[in-house]
This record gives sequence, C-alpha cells and structure tokens, in this order.
Amino acid sequence: MKSSLIHTAILTVLLAFLHWPAAQASLTPEQRTTAVEAIAKVIEEEYYDAQRAEEISTKLTSALGFGEFSKLSEAGALADELTRRLRQEDRHFNVRFNPQQKTGSQPGHDGHDEDRQSDQRRAMSRAHYGFERVEILPGNIGYIDLRMFAPIEAGEKTATAALNFLANTDAVIIDLRNNGGGSPSMVQFLISHFLNLQDPVIINTFVSRTREHPRQMWSPPSHPAGYRPDTPLFVLTSAGTGSAAEGFSYHLRAMERATLIGETTYGAGNPGDTFFLESGFSVFVSTGSARNPITKTNWEGTGVQPHIKIPADGALDESLSMLYQELEEATQDPLQSLALNWAGEMLAARRNPVSPKTTELGRYAGDYGIRKTFIEEDRLMYQREGSEPYALVALGNHRFTFHNDNGYRIVFEMDNDGHSKQMNLLVSDGSEIPNQRID
Repeated sequence: MKSSLIHTAILTVLLAFLHWPAAQASLTPEQRTTAVEAIAKVIEEEYYDAQRAEEISTKLTSALGFGEFSKLSEAGALADELTRRLRQEDRHFNVRFNPQQKTGSQPGHDGHDEDRQSDQRRAMSRAHYGFERVEILPGNIGYIDLRMFAPIEAGEKTATAALNFLANTDAVIIDLRNNGGGSPSMVQFLISHFLNLQDPVIINTFVSRTREHPRQMWSPPSHPAGYRPDTPLFVLTSAGTGSAAEGFSYHLRAMERATLIGETTYGAGNPGDTFFLESGFSVFVSTGSARNPITKTNWEGTGVQPHIKIPADGALDESLSMLYQELEEATQDPLQSLALNWAGEMLAARRNPVSPKTTELGRYAGDYGIRKTFIEEDRLMYQREGSEPYALVALGNHRFTFHNDNGYRIVFEMDNDGHSKQMNLLVSDGSEIPNQRID
C-alpha cells in the first residue's frame, strides 16, 4: 500500500475541515469496491491507534459487504458518505475525489508531490500565512484575526512582525472564529510568546503508533518577539474553530493563561496527513493524537469549551467590554483610565445605538465661535471654521463623538429651557476646550 500513496505534509490538516464541492464521476461496482477497500487499508495501516484502526477498517469493509454503498454510483457521493461515516469515529477523517490526482505512477517519480507543496506554499504566502488582520483597537487593545496556523518555518517572519506590532498594547485578542487549523509549530510559537521565559513548560505532546515515546512541544528558551506572560489574553472561538486552532485554545485554557469567549469548537484533536490513492480518491487520516500535559487528554469529539459561551458574532464586542472594565479597574494612570472609559462608551453606543430624533438634535445646533453644529439629513454635524464638516455619533447624556475616532468628546451644557448654552470639546490628553454659544 505504501507504494500507491503520496504522503503529504501536516499542513494539509486544513483539508479535514474545508468542505469542497465533490467532483462527479461514475463508478462501476468494481471501482467502488476497490476504492472502499483501499481507504479501509490506509486507515488500518496509518491511523494512530492500532486497535481502533482495525475496528474502523473492519466497519468499512463490513458495510461494503452488506451492500451499504451499493446505491452510490458517483465518486463524489461515495466520498461524502465515507466522510460522514468516518467522522463518527474521528472528526479529522475526510475523503475526497479528484480525478486529476489519478496519475498511475509511483510517488516521487512524477514531481506531483513537489508541485503540490509548491502550490501550498504560494497559497499560504498570498494568505499572509493566516494573519488576515493585525490592528490596535480603541483602548490600546491588540487584535489578530488569524485564519490558519501556517508551519513556523514558512510563517515565522510574518508572525513575529504581527507580535512586534502589538508589543506595546495593554491586552491582546486573538480571533480564531474563522480558523480551521494548520500546523502545531505555529501553535507552539504563538503560545510561547505569552508565557514566561523563566518557566519553560510542555505545551503539548503527540502520540502515534510509530513512536515509542510521545513527542513533546516545549516553550523555547528564546523568542524573536520576546515574552508577555502578564498581558491579558483573550481568544475568540466558533463552532468552526478546528484542529490546531482548537489546540491553541485548549492548551491556553488548561494553563489558565487566556479567557476564551464564543462557541464550543469543532472537536478534532488528532492531527495527521492526507493519503492520495491511485483511483483519484484521497483520505485524511489521523496519524497522531494530541495529549495535553495538564489534562492528559484532548478535545476530540467534545470541542473546546469557552469560559463565556455566546454566539460567535458577539464574541469580539464581549471581549472588548470585559477588557475595558478589567483594565480600567486595574490602572493608576488617569489618561489610560480616560481612554478605556471612552472606548467602553463608544462600544456601548455601537452595541446599543443612541438615536435621538431630529427635533432633539436641534437643541444642540448653533454657532459656537470658530465651531458650529447643524442638522443635515437627520444627523448632527460638527464643523470647525475652515474645515470639512463631520457627522457626530450620539452617546447619550448630551455627549457625542466622531465616527472611528475615540480621541475626542463633545459635551453640551444645557440651559433651563433644554437648549445648549455651551459646547465643550474634550481631548484624550485630558484637556478641555470650552465653546460658548453666541447665536
């Protein structure tokens, strides 16, 4: 069987989570039998647990013998049904059919393996090795939207640049809601950045049938982006967070090093490889299994449970709300406290918009010297003499701010008749510019 397979790198773990449109091709009963038997044999030889490998393989061949696949005359339909059955045994199993993979030649002699790996490297590069967005959010919160865990030998420069960019933030949020997994080496690299250099730990271990002893992944003695053991860290998850992304979340939770917010993850804890058959079918098989050194188990079949379980689309706002409160309570710096208070205020207004009627906004419209406010299309506009006008966002309690700018507040003082008599421009450096109404 080994001579009829092309054994790919571990980064193809991603394929276990992506649902690709199944290629269609008619199968004869003989071809169907050959395909199922070949897949069963790969599982028997390669699955990390030899006893379960035999059990899973026997289930497939027994189902074949009982005619449970006899109505599946299309290759894509057979691949889908095999995937459905096998994922009841291990959520990493994935069967695909791609007739272009059928070469009829021995692996290593036609260059297809090298071409495939070259294509994967180019795809990772164009995807910036998974780092979709890296930015600093209001309140000096670092944010990484990470879409995959690329092998560290490919993605280390990008990962280091991302971490260095966020080096002076007061907290970090890593968003894995759209991350299906990837390489354990990037998991090790990113987790290590948030640990203590003086306290090296085993992050994860892997067991397999080919190794007498588990392979250990330690936090390294040096890191190109340094260490941030005390930086508050939040991880966002969804039901689609899978494989290595689950490992990242699970290990940090076991270490009590991060707060997880979102949904229970997919539940695939056994990494492996894709094996390509001469028939055009391929099967992803778990050739190893993660073992957390603290829990002595992993998340296979159960997923990773977040600390705060909420719908994934609300996880970022919830994490920001918690961080603003936590950091504001902890700081002794009045300017940091002000920035966090304002960031929380803007977040609250976005989550629950304040929408005053046009007649209410009219109370604030007027001439304030070199500054004025006026109504335009049901919005309160602000304009400084010689500058373009800007729409204001209502925050409640006679307070306003600018879209996408947390550095200012406009606060109106009201007279006894309920109309503004003064407009105060507050600046994030603590200064205040009063502007008395003159019209």
